[in-house]
Amino acid sequence: MKTPGAVLLLLWLGLLVGAAESGDIDLLELKYLRSQVQDFESRLQVSEKKARDFETRLKASEDYIVNLQKRDEGVKVAFSLSLEQNEWRYSGPYNTGTTLIYKQVFLNIGNAYSPSSGYFTAPVRGVYDFSFYAYGEGNSHHMGAVLRVNKQTLVMAYGHIKEGYGDADASNGVSVLLEKGDEVDVYLPANHRVHDNNSHHSTFRGHLLFQM
Repeated sequence: MKTPGAVLLLLWLGLLVGAAESGDIDLLELKYLRSQVQDFESRLQVSEKKARDFETRLKASEDYIVNLQKRDEGVKVAFSLSLEQNEWRYSGPYNTGTTLIYKQVFLNIGNAYSPSSGYFTAPVRGVYDFSFYAYGEGNSHHMGAVLRVNKQTLVMAYGHIKEGYGDADASNGVSVLLEKGDEVDVYLPANHRVHDNNSHHSTFRGHLLFQM
């Protein structure tokens, strides 16, 4: 298919041929002009191909950026929780460990945390940041909690209340790469106890830093 530039050059060449036939221009000059026209047409075709290639690469880059923006804008994950709402309550100690269920939901963007099961389920593959705080008070007992991924211990926070009435607190946090569908919970080990009330001492929060 001829480009617009090539079409114009061919028209010009036709005019030159007509001029040569009428005697207005000699054949040597015509051959020279024809070679110049052909050379110019070749350079023009190369330039137009480079321009098309550049447009293709530019379009691909624009599409890639748009897809990244859509991906980042489309997935927002953040939650902030406390063990109890307004009740003064102890969790534990139990003979076996159990997942702590945080009843007070301050924030649950993306609905990745389940208030019924206590589990956070990663909606996408990415790097997430989690932190938790455990508080205990009362007579002598162990206080602490464990952050788990797919029921495997990741980090823990631990304290101990010695003989007599007292309190203890501990916290921990971590950034971790999760696959879509991975489950995260805060686990209360056997024979441990934590406490919460309307002051919201025992908390759990997390958010998606970025997708991978």
